[in-house]
Amino acid sequence: NSFASSFSSFSDASNTMSHGRYYYGDHTNGIAWRLISQGEMYLGNKIIIANALVYSHGEDIYSYESGAHSDFDSIRTVIRPAWIWNTWNQTGIELGWFKQKNKTQQGISLDESAYKTTLYHAFKVGTSILGSRPEIRFYGTYINILDNELSNFNFNDNSKDEFMAGVQAEVWW
Repeated sequence: NSFASSFSSFSDASNTMSHGRYYYGDHTNGIAWRLISQGEMYLGNKIIIANALVYSHGEDIYSYESGAHSDFDSIRTVIRPAWIWNTWNQTGIELGWFKQKNKTQQGISLDESAYKTTLYHAFKVGTSILGSRPEIRFYGTYINILDNELSNFNFNDNSKDEFMAGVQAEVWW
Protein backbone atom coordinates (compact mmCIF):
# COMPACT_ATOMS: atom_id res chain seq x y z
CA ASN A 1 0.00 0.00 0.00
CA SER A 2 2.98 2.35 0.35
CA PHE A 3 3.43 2.30 -3.41
CA ALA A 4 -0.33 2.71 -3.86
CA SER A 5 -0.45 5.94 -1.85
CA SER A 6 2.32 7.52 -3.89
CA PHE A 7 0.47 6.65 -7.12
CA SER A 8 -2.59 8.57 -5.90
CA SER A 9 -0.74 11.84 -5.47
CA PHE A 10 -0.66 13.91 -8.65
CA SER A 11 2.38 15.80 -7.33
CA ASP A 12 4.27 12.93 -5.65
CA ALA A 13 5.16 9.73 -7.47
CA SER A 14 7.69 8.20 -5.08
CA ASN A 15 7.46 5.88 -2.10
CA THR A 16 10.93 6.78 -0.81
CA MET A 17 9.73 8.82 2.18
CA SER A 18 9.54 5.68 4.33
CA HIS A 19 7.79 2.33 4.29
CA GLY A 20 5.36 0.34 6.36
CA ARG A 21 1.84 0.94 7.59
CA TYR A 22 2.13 4.54 8.90
CA TYR A 23 4.67 6.19 6.62
CA TYR A 24 2.08 8.26 4.68
CA GLY A 25 -1.23 8.04 6.51
CA ASP A 26 -3.09 5.05 7.94
CA HIS A 27 -2.97 2.22 5.40
CA THR A 28 -5.51 -0.57 5.06
CA ASN A 29 -3.97 -2.97 2.53
CA GLY A 30 -5.26 -1.09 -0.51
CA ILE A 31 -3.87 -1.73 -3.96
CA ALA A 32 -2.87 0.49 -6.87
CA TRP A 33 -1.26 -0.01 -10.25
CA ARG A 34 -0.13 2.12 -13.14
CA LEU A 35 0.63 1.64 -16.82
CA ILE A 36 3.38 3.74 -18.39
CA SER A 37 4.27 4.23 -22.05
CA GLN A 38 7.18 6.49 -22.92
CA GLY A 39 9.32 6.89 -26.00
CA GLU A 40 10.69 9.05 -28.73
CA MET A 41 10.80 8.88 -32.51
CA TYR A 42 12.68 10.74 -35.23
CA LEU A 43 10.37 12.09 -37.96
CA GLY A 44 13.29 12.86 -40.28
CA ASN A 45 16.77 14.28 -39.76
CA LYS A 46 15.58 17.51 -38.10
CA ILE A 47 12.40 16.58 -36.19
CA ILE A 48 12.09 14.43 -33.08
CA ILE A 49 9.03 13.79 -30.93
CA ALA A 50 8.92 12.36 -27.40
CA ASN A 51 5.80 11.22 -25.56
CA ALA A 52 4.65 9.82 -22.25
CA LEU A 53 1.31 8.40 -21.13
CA VAL A 54 0.62 7.25 -17.56
CA TYR A 55 -2.63 5.71 -16.30
CA SER A 56 -3.02 4.96 -12.57
CA HIS A 57 -5.80 3.30 -10.59
CA GLY A 58 -6.13 2.56 -6.88
CA GLU A 59 -8.67 1.19 -4.43
CA ASP A 60 -8.82 1.53 -0.64
CA ILE A 61 -5.61 3.57 -0.36
CA TYR A 62 -4.63 6.55 1.79
CA SER A 63 -4.44 9.96 0.08
CA TYR A 64 -3.39 13.28 1.66
CA GLU A 65 -6.09 14.94 -0.43
CA SER A 66 -9.05 12.62 0.19
CA GLY A 67 -8.08 10.63 3.31
CA ALA A 68 -8.14 6.94 4.20
CA HIS A 69 -10.00 4.33 2.14
CA SER A 70 -9.90 6.44 -1.06
CA ASP A 71 -10.20 5.22 -4.63
CA PHE A 72 -8.64 7.08 -7.54
CA ASP A 73 -8.13 7.15 -11.30
CA SER A 74 -5.48 9.31 -12.96
CA ILE A 75 -4.26 9.92 -16.49
CA ARG A 76 -1.24 12.05 -17.46
CA THR A 77 0.09 12.69 -20.94
CA VAL A 78 2.89 14.73 -22.49
CA ILE A 79 3.98 15.19 -26.09
CA ARG A 80 7.20 17.03 -26.96
CA PRO A 81 8.05 17.70 -30.63
CA ALA A 82 11.35 19.48 -31.30
CA TRP A 83 13.40 20.91 -34.15
CA ILE A 84 17.01 19.71 -34.22
CA TRP A 85 19.26 22.60 -35.31
CA ASN A 86 22.41 20.52 -34.80
CA THR A 87 23.83 18.05 -32.27
CA TRP A 88 24.06 20.77 -29.59
CA ASN A 89 20.89 22.87 -30.17
CA GLN A 90 17.21 21.96 -30.12
CA THR A 91 14.01 24.04 -29.98
CA GLY A 92 10.72 22.47 -29.02
CA ILE A 93 7.30 22.69 -27.49
CA GLU A 94 5.97 20.53 -24.68
CA LEU A 95 2.23 19.97 -24.28
CA GLY A 96 1.10 18.29 -21.06
CA TRP A 97 -2.26 17.45 -19.49
CA PHE A 98 -3.49 15.47 -16.48
CA LYS A 99 -6.79 14.55 -14.86
CA GLN A 100 -7.33 12.79 -11.56
CA LYS A 101 -10.50 11.79 -9.74
CA ASN A 102 -10.40 10.67 -6.10
CA LYS A 103 -13.42 9.12 -4.42
CA THR A 104 -13.57 9.47 -0.63
CA GLN A 105 -14.80 6.82 1.78
CA GLN A 106 -18.06 8.80 1.95
CA GLY A 107 -18.50 8.55 -1.84
CA ILE A 108 -17.61 12.18 -2.64
CA SER A 109 -15.73 12.66 -5.95
CA LEU A 110 -12.89 15.20 -6.06
CA ASP A 111 -11.39 16.22 -9.43
CA GLU A 112 -8.06 17.81 -10.28
CA SER A 113 -6.88 18.62 -13.82
CA ALA A 114 -4.59 21.05 -15.61
CA TYR A 115 -2.62 21.57 -18.78
CA LYS A 116 0.67 23.23 -19.62
CA THR A 117 2.42 24.50 -22.72
CA THR A 118 6.17 25.04 -22.73
CA LEU A 119 8.35 26.58 -25.43
CA TYR A 120 12.05 25.83 -24.93
CA HIS A 121 15.52 25.94 -26.42
CA ALA A 122 18.05 23.39 -25.19
CA PHE A 123 21.83 23.25 -25.39
CA LYS A 124 22.79 19.57 -25.17
CA VAL A 125 25.29 16.91 -26.19
CA GLY A 126 23.08 14.83 -28.51
CA THR A 127 19.84 14.87 -30.46
CA SER A 128 17.76 12.55 -28.23
CA ILE A 129 15.15 14.30 -26.08
CA LEU A 130 15.04 11.56 -23.45
CA GLY A 131 18.58 10.20 -23.53
CA SER A 132 21.12 12.94 -24.18
CA ARG A 133 22.52 14.71 -21.13
CA PRO A 134 23.89 17.03 -19.86
CA GLU A 135 21.41 19.66 -21.04
CA ILE A 136 20.70 23.31 -20.27
CA ARG A 137 17.19 24.43 -21.17
CA PHE A 138 15.76 27.96 -21.43
CA TYR A 139 11.98 27.89 -21.30
CA GLY A 140 8.70 29.73 -21.01
CA THR A 141 5.73 27.80 -19.58
CA TYR A 142 2.01 28.57 -19.37
CA ILE A 143 0.04 26.50 -16.83
CA ASN A 144 -3.76 26.48 -16.51
CA ILE A 145 -5.63 24.72 -13.69
CA LEU A 146 -8.97 23.36 -14.94
CA ASP A 147 -10.33 21.50 -11.89
CA ASN A 148 -8.97 22.09 -8.41
CA GLU A 149 -10.87 20.04 -5.81
CA LEU A 150 -7.94 17.98 -4.47
CA SER A 151 -5.15 20.44 -3.73
CA ASN A 152 -7.10 23.74 -3.89
CA PHE A 153 -3.87 25.22 -5.24
CA ASN A 154 -3.75 28.80 -6.51
CA PHE A 155 -0.82 30.82 -7.76
CA ASN A 156 0.45 33.83 -5.75
CA ASP A 157 -2.12 36.21 -7.26
CA ASN A 158 -4.94 33.69 -6.54
CA SER A 159 -5.34 32.96 -10.24
CA LYS A 160 -5.67 29.53 -11.82
CA ASP A 161 -3.15 30.20 -14.58
CA GLU A 162 0.38 31.50 -14.77
CA PHE A 163 3.26 32.12 -17.16
CA MET A 164 6.80 31.53 -15.96
CA ALA A 165 10.22 31.57 -17.59
CA GLY A 166 13.44 30.04 -16.42
CA VAL A 167 16.57 28.00 -16.94
CA GLN A 168 16.84 24.30 -16.13
CA ALA A 169 19.93 22.08 -16.07
CA GLU A 170 20.03 18.29 -16.21
CA VAL A 171 23.52 16.99 -15.65
CA TRP A 172 23.35 13.21 -15.41
CA TRP A 173 25.31 11.25 -17.99
